[in-house]
Formats: sequence, structure tokens, C-alpha cells
Amino acid sequence: MIIVGERINSTRKPITAALEARDADHIINEARRQWEAGATYLDVNTAMMRAAEPEVMAWVIELIQAELPDALVAIDSADPVAVEAGFKVHKGRPLLNSINGEKQRMDALIPLIREYSPRVIGLTINDGGITQDADSRYRIGTELIELLTKNQVDLDDIFIDPLIFPVSAELQAGNVSLAIMRRLKENYPGVHTICGLSNISFGLPERKLINQVYMILAMGHGLDAAIIDPLDRRMMASITTVNTLLGQDKVCRNYLKAYRSGDLNLDPTTMAAE
Repeated sequence: MIIVGERINSTRKPITAALEARDADHIINEARRQWEAGATYLDVNTAMMRAAEPEVMAWVIELIQAELPDALVAIDSADPVAVEAGFKVHKGRPLLNSINGEKQRMDALIPLIREYSPRVIGLTINDGGITQDADSRYRIGTELIELLTKNQVDLDDIFIDPLIFPVSAELQAGNVSLAIMRRLKENYPGVHTICGLSNISFGLPERKLINQVYMILAMGHGLDAAIIDPLDRRMMASITTVNTLLGQDKVCRNYLKAYRSGDLNLDPTTMAAE
């Protein structure tokens, strides 16, 4: 499972404050904890910096990679100028979060994708907006796959997000996204599916429980990447276990490693003491 750590996001008040103050210690602490918890990429969203976003994006990426040389960043911005600022300073291959089917965004980002060769998340949205219709979202996903492969992006570097809607508002929302994931994986072997799954629980109590169970369901339908909080030990333990049960963990190596390191110990008293 490819984990994109979601915590360095300027919509979170502590992160906004840290970015405004250029509080390097706070940003590094967030980055290090997620990286050590098993993140594959560290998502960096600096949207709340507005006009200063390109400069702040570059600052954060350089800061993280100076302290964590092996860390890779998911550059998360609606501003193509900020995206390019991130690409310019990033060492190694970043993950672009994200492109979609809107013509204006495609026109702005495809030249950058061709120049910098990132891995790419594609959202199943186009100029018609967000739709609840499964066939429409699947079709947008396939169009993004075709567009990206025509622009020198390998299937293994494409991550399609089917979009997750709250079950509190649409009872079949979870099933619809699962069906899209499965269709994409069946018809485009090699393409990744990804989601920010916390939307599924919006408006309901015990959101972490809902998110955890939906993650298990989604992995059974082919989900192989997720934008989550890697500090959620219960979620991470579930992912490790599901990988093993799905036959993706040779001789149960990762499961046994997690057990020996205590990562599967979810006793409340032990977790509270950490």
C-alpha cells in the first residue's frame, strides 16, 4: 500500500500558523513522524498562503528533503505556479496532487508533467463538475489515463481517484466508489487507484472506525494507495494485516516485522503511553 501522509496541509490551523511563521521545527516534526510511521510520500498543501504559495511550497519541500533526504513529496496545489515551484526544487520524483479532466487545468499542467516527469494523481472531475454517476466518473478516469500515457506517463505512475462521497448524504456512495476502483484495476492493469477516504464518514460519529472499515473494503476492491494520517496506528495496523490477507506480503514478512516492532499492539493503555 502506497501511503500519502496528509498532515502537512494548510487547511489545518497549526500548519497554517507554522507556515506563516516559517516554523521549521513544527514542519520537520510533522514530516519526520509521518515518514517514520511508514508514509511513502508526504503531502504538502500550502494553499492558504495565497500569493506567497509558490515561495512557501518551495521552502517546505527544501526543508523536508534537507532533513529527510530519502523523503518524497506529493505536491498538492491548485496553483500551477506553486506546482512548478515545487517541481523545480524537489529531489527525486514527486507525486503531483493532482490533475483532473478540466481543460484549463490540463492545459496548465500537461507541459509541466512532460518537463518534470512526476507521478500523477488524477481526479475524476471534468468541466461538467462533480457527478455521483459511477459510469461518468469511470469514463473520466479512463480519459485521464489515456491523456497521461500519451504524454509519457507510465501506467505505474498514474493514480486515479474515483472520489469518495459521504454515506451520510448518499447511501450507495461507498459502493459506487468501490465499483469504480474495481473496474479501473480490471481494465487498466498497472494503474493505481487512490483516495482520500475520510469523506466517507463525514457527518457521522466514530469517523475513524468508519474510515478503517472502508479502507479494508477498498483494498479488497483493488485500492493500492491512500491519502491518510499515518500516525493513526489502528489504520496502519489494518493496512498491514489486509496486505497479508490479500497475499501481497511474501511469507508474511511485513506482518511479522510489524508485530515484532510493536506496531500491531493496539492496547489502549500502551497507545496512550506513547
